[in-house]
Amino acid sequence: MAWEPKRRGAIVKRDVEDRTIMERSLLVKRYELELDRKRCIGCGICADVCPKEAIKYFPAEFRGMRAASRPSIDFDPELCVLCGECVSVCPLHALRMRMDGAERVPVVELNVFAQATRKRW
Repeated sequence: MAWEPKRRGAIVKRDVEDRTIMERSLLVKRYELELDRKRCIGCGICADVCPKEAIKYFPAEFRGMRAASRPSIDFDPELCVLCGECVSVCPLHALRMRMDGAERVPVVELNVFAQATRKRW
Protein backbone atom coordinates (compact mmCIF):
# COMPACT_ATOMS: atom_id res chain seq x y z
CA MET A 1 0.00 0.00 0.00
CA ALA A 2 1.42 3.38 -0.99
CA TRP A 3 1.81 6.19 1.52
CA GLU A 4 -0.98 8.76 1.40
CA PRO A 5 -0.66 12.27 2.81
CA LYS A 6 -3.17 13.07 5.56
CA ARG A 7 -5.86 15.59 4.57
CA ARG A 8 -6.12 18.57 6.87
CA GLY A 9 -8.91 17.94 9.35
CA ALA A 10 -9.28 14.29 8.32
CA ILE A 11 -10.21 11.81 11.03
CA VAL A 12 -7.51 9.23 11.61
CA LYS A 13 -8.42 5.90 13.21
CA ARG A 14 -5.84 3.89 15.10
CA ASP A 15 -5.90 0.85 17.35
CA VAL A 16 -3.69 0.98 20.45
CA GLU A 17 -3.73 -2.04 22.77
CA ASP A 18 -7.37 -2.42 23.90
CA ARG A 19 -8.48 0.96 22.57
CA THR A 20 -9.63 2.40 19.28
CA ILE A 21 -8.90 6.09 18.88
CA MET A 22 -10.46 8.42 16.33
CA GLU A 23 -8.51 11.67 16.09
CA ARG A 24 -8.94 14.93 14.22
CA SER A 25 -6.21 17.54 14.46
CA LEU A 26 -6.90 21.01 13.19
CA LEU A 27 -4.61 24.02 13.32
CA VAL A 28 -5.74 25.12 16.79
CA LYS A 29 -7.92 22.24 18.06
CA ARG A 30 -7.54 18.52 18.58
CA TYR A 31 -10.54 16.20 18.91
CA GLU A 32 -10.32 12.62 20.10
CA LEU A 33 -12.93 9.87 20.47
CA GLU A 34 -11.76 6.79 22.34
CA LEU A 35 -13.34 3.35 22.65
CA ASP A 36 -12.17 1.17 25.54
CA ARG A 37 -12.76 -2.34 24.15
CA LYS A 38 -12.34 -3.91 27.61
CA ARG A 39 -15.33 -1.96 28.94
CA CYS A 40 -17.49 -2.25 25.83
CA ILE A 41 -20.02 -5.10 26.03
CA GLY A 42 -21.24 -4.63 22.46
CA CYS A 43 -24.78 -3.57 23.34
CA GLY A 44 -25.02 -1.53 20.11
CA ILE A 45 -26.83 1.47 21.61
CA CYS A 46 -24.15 3.78 20.22
CA ALA A 47 -24.66 2.37 16.71
CA ASP A 48 -28.42 2.95 17.01
CA VAL A 49 -28.07 6.64 17.92
CA CYS A 50 -25.22 7.58 15.56
CA PRO A 51 -26.70 10.26 13.24
CA LYS A 52 -24.16 9.49 10.49
CA GLU A 53 -24.32 5.68 10.80
CA ALA A 54 -20.57 5.73 11.35
CA ILE A 55 -20.64 2.98 13.98
CA LYS A 56 -21.00 -0.56 12.73
CA TYR A 57 -22.34 -3.25 15.06
CA PHE A 58 -21.09 -6.82 14.85
CA PRO A 59 -23.18 -9.37 16.79
CA ALA A 60 -21.60 -12.30 18.62
CA GLU A 61 -20.70 -15.32 16.54
CA PHE A 62 -21.67 -18.74 17.80
CA ARG A 63 -20.25 -22.18 17.10
CA GLY A 64 -22.83 -24.61 18.29
CA MET A 65 -23.89 -23.56 21.78
CA ARG A 66 -20.74 -21.52 22.53
CA ALA A 67 -19.90 -17.96 21.63
CA ALA A 68 -16.86 -17.82 19.36
CA SER A 69 -16.64 -14.03 19.64
CA ARG A 70 -18.39 -11.37 21.66
CA PRO A 71 -20.43 -8.58 20.10
CA SER A 72 -18.44 -5.52 19.11
CA ILE A 73 -18.53 -2.16 17.36
CA ASP A 74 -16.24 -0.42 14.91
CA PHE A 75 -16.03 3.12 13.53
CA ASP A 76 -15.94 4.33 9.95
CA PRO A 77 -13.65 7.40 9.98
CA GLU A 78 -15.07 8.55 6.64
CA LEU A 79 -18.57 8.93 8.15
CA CYS A 80 -17.85 9.98 11.75
CA VAL A 81 -18.08 13.71 12.56
CA LEU A 82 -17.02 13.37 16.24
CA CYS A 83 -20.33 14.75 17.50
CA GLY A 84 -20.26 12.67 20.70
CA GLU A 85 -23.80 11.27 20.64
CA CYS A 86 -22.37 7.79 21.12
CA VAL A 87 -20.45 8.99 24.19
CA SER A 88 -23.57 10.42 25.79
CA VAL A 89 -25.54 7.14 25.58
CA CYS A 90 -22.89 4.53 26.42
CA PRO A 91 -24.15 2.81 29.61
CA LEU A 92 -20.68 1.58 30.64
CA HIS A 93 -18.72 4.72 29.74
CA ALA A 94 -16.61 2.76 27.26
CA LEU A 95 -16.57 5.80 24.97
CA ARG A 96 -14.83 9.05 25.88
CA MET A 97 -14.44 12.30 24.00
CA ARG A 98 -11.68 14.84 24.49
CA MET A 99 -11.18 18.28 23.00
CA ASP A 100 -7.67 19.65 23.48
CA GLY A 101 -7.07 17.05 26.20
CA ALA A 102 -10.13 17.95 28.30
CA GLU A 103 -13.11 15.60 28.45
CA ARG A 104 -16.01 17.25 26.64
CA VAL A 105 -19.03 16.07 24.69
CA PRO A 106 -20.24 18.55 22.04
CA VAL A 107 -23.85 17.31 21.88
CA VAL A 108 -24.22 17.64 25.65
CA GLU A 109 -22.68 21.12 25.80
CA LEU A 110 -24.80 22.38 22.90
CA ASN A 111 -27.92 20.35 23.80
CA VAL A 112 -28.33 19.05 20.25
CA PHE A 113 -29.42 15.42 20.54
CA ALA A 114 -31.11 13.49 17.75
CA GLN A 115 -34.92 13.54 17.92
CA ALA A 116 -35.31 9.76 17.88
CA THR A 117 -33.13 6.71 17.69
CA ARG A 118 -33.23 4.40 14.71
CA LYS A 119 -33.66 0.84 15.90
CA ARG A 120 -33.27 -1.76 13.18
CA TRP A 121 -35.32 -4.79 14.17
